[in-house]
Amino acid sequence: MPFVLFVKKAAEAMGRPGGDFTLKIAKKGERRTVQCGISTACFYPQDTMEALRKTQQLAPPCMEIFLNTFRELEPDYVQRLAAQLRGRNTNLISVHPFSSSMETFFFFSEYTPRFEDGLRLYRRYFEVCRMLGAHILVLHGNVKNRPLPPQEHARRFCRLAAEGEEFGVTVAYENVVRCQCGDPQQVLALRQCADRPVRFVLDLKQARRAGVTAVEMMRAMGPENICHLHLSDADAQYTCLPPGEGHEDLAGLLRELRQGGFAGDGVIELYRDSYREAGQLTRAMAYVQHLADEIWQGVPGNSH
Repeated sequence: MPFVLFVKKAAEAMGRPGGDFTLKIAKKGERRTVQCGISTACFYPQDTMEALRKTQQLAPPCMEIFLNTFRELEPDYVQRLAAQLRGRNTNLISVHPFSSSMETFFFFSEYTPRFEDGLRLYRRYFEVCRMLGAHILVLHGNVKNRPLPPQEHARRFCRLAAEGEEFGVTVAYENVVRCQCGDPQQVLALRQCADRPVRFVLDLKQARRAGVTAVEMMRAMGPENICHLHLSDADAQYTCLPPGEGHEDLAGLLRELRQGGFAGDGVIELYRDSYREAGQLTRAMAYVQHLADEIWQGVPGNSH
């Protein structure tokens, strides 16, 4: 089936926008404990359904699903994912599209008529989010080697974000090293030029690989604008390790996020060669959750 017909058919099958999965921003000072879960990306390149089952076996309080191909947007497959999530009462907070590398092509190129075709595909992602109960769609956005002027960058992002809102989905810009928002100055420029609040995903490994500290990127985004975290650790040799196995000051980062009004959740997101066995994911999740409990709720204990 041609791509455009597939997207149109899928969108028609699922209906138009609706639902109530809107991003809930806590009032400043509200003591809502951050939850730390796991992304199915940790099990890539296993089939997404199998990766979901393996992630659920680790009993995370929340999850992110990384979709990997067009067939995973088809109604039957999405319904199977939804049934699997319901069967384990899983709290899915975010969806990561497989088409991240195409976002420059669709939304930020010189050929502006292509934008509408990109929206057709991303409306389908928004429908999938609604079906699965996720309220965040992760965006990589424009590449940094062909940056748009800040005003135009902001205009196009805001159009996409407004479309997501019609479905109850927050489009959240991630600080990917190869992309325009991998640079804190570009993040600030986007915020200054946007006619609406810009929401972000703070990815720690992407910040490291851009030569930026997580705290520097967090401050550029504004803690109150960050709705999701991709968590990892690092040491002198490796830029992506399970939290608790490196030297990252995660406690300091979480404290500043708390003080700045961060009200989202986070997931452990690692490459498959960044850990040896699934128990490391469970321990990393528990480590971060303990830090978060100490910082948000004042639960005493040794976090090291």
